[in-house]
Amino acid sequence: MLGRILIVDDDPDMRLVLREHLEPEGFEVIDAGNGAEMRRIIAQEEVDLVILDLQLPDEDGLNLAKVLREKTDAGIVMLTGKGTTVDMVVGLEVGADDYIAKPFKSRELLARIRSVLRRTKQARSVKPSTGRSVVKFQGWRFESAFQRLTDPQGEDTVLTAGESRLLQTLIDNLGETVARDTLHREALGYDMQANSRNIDVLVGRLRRKLDSDDSKENLIKSVRGIGYEFTGTIEQE
Repeated sequence: MLGRILIVDDDPDMRLVLREHLEPEGFEVIDAGNGAEMRRIIAQEEVDLVILDLQLPDEDGLNLAKVLREKTDAGIVMLTGKGTTVDMVVGLEVGADDYIAKPFKSRELLARIRSVLRRTKQARSVKPSTGRSVVKFQGWRFESAFQRLTDPQGEDTVLTAGESRLLQTLIDNLGETVARDTLHREALGYDMQANSRNIDVLVGRLRRKLDSDDSKENLIKSVRGIGYEFTGTIEQE
Protein backbone atom coordinates (compact mmCIF):
# COMPACT_ATOMS: atom_id res chain seq x y z
CA MET A 1 0.00 0.00 0.00
CA LEU A 2 1.42 3.37 -1.03
CA GLY A 3 -0.55 5.31 1.55
CA ARG A 4 -3.96 5.80 3.11
CA ILE A 5 -5.87 8.75 1.67
CA LEU A 6 -8.97 10.38 3.13
CA ILE A 7 -11.24 12.15 0.64
CA VAL A 8 -13.47 14.86 2.16
CA ASP A 9 -16.09 15.97 -0.38
CA ASP A 10 -19.88 16.27 -0.18
CA ASP A 11 -20.28 15.18 -3.82
CA PRO A 12 -20.51 11.35 -3.99
CA ASP A 13 -19.69 11.40 -7.70
CA MET A 14 -16.47 13.31 -7.03
CA ARG A 15 -15.54 10.90 -4.25
CA LEU A 16 -16.08 8.02 -6.67
CA VAL A 17 -13.99 9.68 -9.40
CA LEU A 18 -11.12 10.25 -6.97
CA ARG A 19 -11.35 6.69 -5.68
CA GLU A 20 -11.22 5.35 -9.24
CA HIS A 21 -8.08 7.40 -9.89
CA LEU A 22 -6.32 6.39 -6.67
CA GLU A 23 -7.11 2.75 -5.90
CA PRO A 24 -5.66 1.33 -9.15
CA GLU A 25 -2.40 3.14 -8.28
CA GLY A 26 -2.10 1.24 -4.99
CA PHE A 27 -3.57 3.76 -2.53
CA GLU A 28 -6.03 2.79 0.19
CA VAL A 29 -8.98 5.19 0.09
CA ILE A 30 -11.52 6.14 2.74
CA ASP A 31 -13.97 8.99 2.38
CA ALA A 32 -16.14 11.46 4.26
CA GLY A 33 -19.08 13.47 2.98
CA ASN A 34 -18.82 16.32 5.48
CA GLY A 35 -16.73 17.88 8.22
CA ALA A 36 -18.31 15.85 11.01
CA GLU A 37 -17.40 12.57 9.32
CA MET A 38 -13.88 13.85 8.71
CA ARG A 39 -13.43 14.70 12.40
CA ARG A 40 -14.65 11.25 13.44
CA ILE A 41 -12.29 9.49 11.04
CA ILE A 42 -9.14 11.41 11.98
CA ALA A 43 -9.93 10.82 15.67
CA GLN A 44 -10.08 7.06 15.12
CA GLU A 45 -7.74 6.27 12.24
CA GLU A 46 -4.31 7.17 10.89
CA VAL A 47 -4.22 8.69 7.42
CA ASP A 48 -1.27 9.77 5.30
CA LEU A 49 -2.99 12.42 3.21
CA VAL A 50 -6.32 14.26 3.08
CA ILE A 51 -7.91 15.53 -0.13
CA LEU A 52 -10.15 18.32 1.13
CA ASP A 53 -12.88 20.08 -0.85
CA LEU A 54 -13.01 23.70 0.28
CA GLN A 55 -16.76 24.04 -0.44
CA LEU A 56 -18.56 21.79 2.03
CA PRO A 57 -22.17 22.33 3.12
CA ASP A 58 -21.75 21.93 6.87
CA GLU A 59 -18.42 23.62 7.58
CA ASP A 60 -15.95 25.94 5.89
CA GLY A 61 -13.17 23.95 4.24
CA LEU A 62 -10.57 26.50 5.35
CA ASN A 63 -11.57 25.93 8.97
CA LEU A 64 -11.30 22.18 8.43
CA ALA A 65 -7.79 22.67 7.02
CA LYS A 66 -6.85 24.37 10.30
CA VAL A 67 -8.36 21.48 12.27
CA LEU A 68 -6.39 18.96 10.23
CA ARG A 69 -3.14 20.84 10.73
CA GLU A 70 -3.72 20.93 14.50
CA LYS A 71 -4.82 17.29 14.84
CA THR A 72 -2.68 15.37 12.35
CA ASP A 73 0.61 15.44 10.47
CA ALA A 74 -1.05 14.10 7.32
CA GLY A 75 -0.48 15.94 4.07
CA ILE A 76 -3.33 18.18 2.91
CA VAL A 77 -4.27 18.71 -0.73
CA MET A 78 -7.15 21.14 -1.30
CA LEU A 79 -9.71 20.70 -4.07
CA THR A 80 -10.73 24.08 -5.46
CA GLY A 81 -13.00 25.29 -8.24
CA LYS A 82 -12.06 27.71 -10.98
CA GLY A 83 -11.88 31.32 -9.84
CA THR A 84 -11.16 30.50 -6.18
CA THR A 85 -7.63 31.92 -6.04
CA VAL A 86 -8.27 33.75 -2.76
CA ASP A 87 -9.47 30.58 -1.02
CA MET A 88 -6.49 28.70 -2.43
CA VAL A 89 -4.01 31.23 -1.05
CA VAL A 90 -5.72 31.32 2.35
CA GLY A 91 -5.76 27.52 2.41
CA LEU A 92 -2.00 27.40 1.89
CA GLU A 93 -1.60 30.02 4.60
CA VAL A 94 -3.51 27.97 7.19
CA GLY A 95 -1.42 24.88 6.55
CA ALA A 96 -2.45 23.01 3.41
CA ASP A 97 0.48 21.53 1.48
CA ASP A 98 -0.86 21.91 -2.05
CA TYR A 99 -4.00 22.36 -4.10
CA ILE A 100 -5.54 21.16 -7.34
CA ALA A 101 -8.30 22.88 -9.29
CA LYS A 102 -11.36 21.12 -10.65
CA PRO A 103 -11.62 19.84 -13.30
CA PHE A 104 -8.25 18.12 -13.02
CA LYS A 105 -6.23 15.63 -15.03
CA SER A 106 -5.39 12.28 -13.47
CA ARG A 107 -1.68 12.70 -14.11
CA GLU A 108 -1.53 16.07 -12.33
CA LEU A 109 -3.59 14.79 -9.40
CA LEU A 110 -1.32 11.78 -8.88
CA ALA A 111 1.85 13.85 -9.25
CA ARG A 112 0.77 16.33 -6.58
CA ILE A 113 -0.39 13.59 -4.21
CA ARG A 114 2.86 11.67 -4.57
CA SER A 115 4.89 14.83 -4.02
CA VAL A 116 3.06 15.71 -0.79
CA LEU A 117 3.25 12.10 0.45
CA ARG A 118 6.97 12.03 -0.24
CA ARG A 119 7.54 15.14 1.87
CA THR A 120 5.36 14.06 4.78
CA LYS A 121 6.81 10.55 4.88
CA GLN A 122 10.35 11.93 4.86
CA ALA A 123 9.47 14.15 7.81
CA ARG A 124 7.91 11.24 9.73
CA SER A 125 10.86 8.94 9.08
CA VAL A 126 13.45 11.14 10.80
CA LYS A 127 14.37 9.55 14.15
CA PRO A 128 15.94 11.39 17.11
CA SER A 129 18.67 8.76 17.48
CA THR A 130 20.13 9.66 14.07
CA GLY A 131 21.44 12.93 15.48
CA ARG A 132 18.90 15.64 15.06
CA SER A 133 19.92 19.08 13.89
CA VAL A 134 19.22 21.88 16.38
CA VAL A 135 19.83 25.45 15.25
CA LYS A 136 19.60 28.56 17.42
CA PHE A 137 19.22 32.12 16.16
CA GLN A 138 18.12 35.38 17.81
CA GLY A 139 16.60 33.51 20.76
CA TRP A 140 14.80 31.02 18.52
CA ARG A 141 15.44 27.27 18.45
CA PHE A 142 14.72 25.16 15.36
CA GLU A 143 14.67 21.34 15.54
CA SER A 144 14.33 20.17 11.96
CA ALA A 145 13.96 16.48 12.88
CA PHE A 146 10.74 17.26 14.73
CA GLN A 147 9.62 20.23 12.58
CA ARG A 148 9.57 22.25 15.80
CA LEU A 149 10.24 25.95 16.27
CA THR A 150 10.60 27.39 19.78
CA ASP A 151 10.27 31.14 20.27
CA PRO A 152 12.37 33.27 22.66
CA GLN A 153 9.70 32.84 25.37
CA GLY A 154 9.92 29.03 25.16
CA GLU A 155 6.63 28.49 23.31
CA ASP A 156 6.71 25.67 20.75
CA THR A 157 5.19 25.80 17.27
CA VAL A 158 5.00 22.73 15.04
CA LEU A 159 5.90 23.53 11.45
CA THR A 160 4.45 21.83 8.41
CA ALA A 161 6.83 19.69 6.35
CA GLY A 162 7.04 22.44 3.73
CA GLU A 163 7.75 25.18 6.30
CA SER A 164 10.45 23.07 7.93
CA ARG A 165 12.16 22.29 4.62
CA LEU A 166 11.93 25.96 3.62
CA LEU A 167 13.56 27.16 6.83
CA GLN A 168 16.25 24.47 6.63
CA THR A 169 17.06 25.42 3.03
CA LEU A 170 17.37 29.10 3.94
CA ILE A 171 19.57 28.28 6.93
CA ASP A 172 21.76 25.99 4.82
CA ASN A 173 22.33 28.94 2.48
CA LEU A 174 22.95 31.54 5.19
CA GLY A 175 23.99 34.90 3.75
CA GLU A 176 23.00 33.94 0.22
CA THR A 177 19.89 34.77 -1.76
CA VAL A 178 18.06 31.58 -2.71
CA ALA A 179 16.03 31.73 -5.91
CA ARG A 180 12.26 31.28 -5.65
CA ASP A 181 12.28 28.27 -7.97
CA THR A 182 15.00 26.58 -5.90
CA LEU A 183 13.06 27.17 -2.68
CA HIS A 184 9.89 25.90 -4.34
CA ARG A 185 11.60 22.68 -5.44
CA GLU A 186 13.27 22.08 -2.05
CA ALA A 187 10.26 22.95 0.12
CA LEU A 188 7.38 21.68 -2.00
CA GLY A 189 9.06 18.87 -3.91
CA TYR A 190 8.26 19.83 -7.49
CA ASP A 191 9.24 22.49 -10.03
CA MET A 192 7.54 25.87 -9.85
CA GLN A 193 4.94 26.59 -12.51
CA ALA A 194 4.73 29.95 -14.27
CA ASN A 195 3.11 32.68 -12.13
CA SER A 196 2.86 30.35 -9.11
CA ARG A 197 2.67 32.12 -5.74
CA ASN A 198 2.90 28.96 -3.63
CA ILE A 199 6.41 29.64 -2.35
CA ASP A 200 5.56 33.26 -1.51
CA VAL A 201 2.56 32.07 0.50
CA LEU A 202 4.78 29.55 2.31
CA VAL A 203 7.38 32.22 3.09
CA GLY A 204 4.63 34.50 4.42
CA ARG A 205 3.33 31.72 6.64
CA LEU A 206 6.81 31.02 8.02
CA ARG A 207 7.44 34.73 8.59
CA ARG A 208 4.31 34.99 10.73
CA LYS A 209 5.48 32.06 12.85
CA LEU A 210 8.86 33.76 13.27
CA ASP A 211 7.20 36.93 14.55
CA SER A 212 7.20 37.51 18.32
CA ASP A 213 6.92 40.47 20.68
CA ASP A 214 10.64 40.35 21.42
CA SER A 215 11.82 39.79 17.84
CA LYS A 216 10.47 42.26 15.31
CA GLU A 217 13.33 42.06 12.82
CA ASN A 218 12.60 40.44 9.51
CA LEU A 219 14.60 37.21 9.54
CA ILE A 220 13.62 36.34 5.97
CA LYS A 221 14.47 39.14 3.54
CA SER A 222 12.86 39.46 0.11
CA VAL A 223 15.30 40.10 -2.73
CA ARG A 224 13.26 41.63 -5.52
CA GLY A 225 13.16 39.60 -8.70
CA ILE A 226 15.30 36.78 -7.28
CA GLY A 227 14.10 35.13 -4.09
CA TYR A 228 14.70 35.17 -0.34
CA GLU A 229 17.59 35.33 2.11
CA PHE A 230 17.84 34.28 5.77
CA THR A 231 19.44 37.11 7.77
CA GLY A 232 19.64 35.57 11.25
CA THR A 233 22.84 34.85 13.16
CA ILE A 234 23.16 31.08 13.47
CA GLU A 235 24.63 29.04 16.32
CA GLN A 236 24.65 25.32 15.49
CA GLU A 237 24.46 22.95 18.47
